Amino acid sequence: MALGILEIMYIILIVLAIGIQVLLYKSKSNNSIIIVNMVFGLLLSYLAFTTFPTNFAVQRTLAIAMGIVAILAVVIKFRSEELVLLSKIALSISIVVSLALLFL
Repeated sequence: MALGILEIMYIILIVLAIGIQVLLYKSKSNNSIIIVNMVFGLLLSYLAFTTFPTNFAVQRTLAIAMGIVAILAVVIKFRSEELVLLSKIALSISIVVSLALLFL
């Protein structure tokens, strides 16, 4: 029963990630969507960080790094309007890698 609920949670996370990424690339410069993407990336990196035991140091460090990448992507977007595409790509990488770490 518990594994079924976990699988449903994974499916919901994947659907949310796909939906948020579509909204991210469809909008021209909507700041709220970028903030939602950052919060979702931070949530995924936190979930990935807490799923690993303490002796999986490389995976835990990579999960923390993906959270930092999500934050830096938003900082890049707000500091320079020319680098909006770079920040969107960095947010996408953060979410995809965090999801991959979560499924390991």
